[in-house]
Amino acid sequence: MKKCVIFSVIFMLAFSLYSKELTQLTDIPTAGILQKGEVSFPISICKNGGVSFGAGVGIIPKLMFGIEYGGEYVLGDSIPAWNPSPCVFIKYRIFDESPKMPAIAIGYDSRGYGAFIDSLNSTKVNRYEIKSKGFYAVASRNFDFLGNLGIHLGLNYSSEKDDKDEDLNFFCGIDKSINSQISLFAEYDCAFNDNGKEDEYTFNVREGNGYLNAAIHLQCAENLIIKIHFRDLLGNQYTNPDRAITIQYSVKL
Repeated sequence: MKKCVIFSVIFMLAFSLYSKELTQLTDIPTAGILQKGEVSFPISICKNGGVSFGAGVGIIPKLMFGIEYGGEYVLGDSIPAWNPSPCVFIKYRIFDESPKMPAIAIGYDSRGYGAFIDSLNSTKVNRYEIKSKGFYAVASRNFDFLGNLGIHLGLNYSSEKDDKDEDLNFFCGIDKSINSQISLFAEYDCAFNDNGKEDEYTFNVREGNGYLNAAIHLQCAENLIIKIHFRDLLGNQYTNPDRAITIQYSVKL
């Protein structure tokens, strides 16, 4: 047993490398990617005892792929309500950032947030409380402003459209470093694909606010980060801001 523990510690120390690029804020993607051979293991704890876990990997230069699975009531004494299937995400960066242009990436992400709703008012909707991004394109640019300042702009078309709200959507976000260990995130999802009325079989009965999210990013070690998320600050879906935490460990193989 002691040999197993010692081997595990040596393995993590020998191959640990924290991702040099920011791949995601809270729910919106950036143009950042995992490097070739880099593996990331995120675990998120959210409302209603929800837990999600998965892995992402840099397959080849500029291409990353990942898978994630979870559900509600995983923590506590209730019967877990697992999501119907694992979620996948893939991203390819078309252009690297240069002094004259931002980095640009395209991808697909089926990860939504909150409970999976299979039906509403006896009508199949097959969506998460906060929809997944689906197909997207995003541009990211970093500036040297009292540390690093990143700006991210993108558009997406969600594959969750059984609720009859399938508009093209837009999102934006910023990340600002405070020091080498702490950064602050803010993002806004216009939610054009999630603002229909209840009698149109959409899950979100509030209209027009969009999703304003914020997060605190803590780099606890070279290969370990913690994110504390605050979702829906405008009350678009939740009465009070939703609070969640993500722990992410990365290694370089």
